[in-house]
Amino acid sequence: MDTNKTIRWGILGAGKIARAFAIDFPYIHHAQLVAIASRDHNKAAAFASEFSIPQVFSYDELYAHPEVDAIYIATPHSLHFPQTKRALESGKAVLCEKPITASESECRELVDIAKANKVFLMEAMWTY
Repeated sequence: MDTNKTIRWGILGAGKIARAFAIDFPYIHHAQLVAIASRDHNKAAAFASEFSIPQVFSYDELYAHPEVDAIYIATPHSLHFPQTKRALESGKAVLCEKPITASESECRELVDIAKANKVFLMEAMWTY
């Protein structure tokens, strides 16, 4: 594995937790924020402007974009399973805010999809 490769990140969701992720992002080596997606395009555009993120996408555009390697999912937890599943099926690595799923069976399904697509999957754990 090339440890010097820059990982290009997209954020799904433009709320409080996404903001905490973006604020700390300049301290991460070999990583770049390249896209933001939100159900509210204007909110995503404002977020992008604040954090110098060059692309504002719909959810589908974020999943499909070839220049996004990994997606941080920071939406309400009821959306985590379907959004993580879609991102993994699109070949994106995923860092999903907690809880990653509402059930063990959903989590196992995501792990299986990540393995099948050879992409990274991890649950994030923010503390305040």
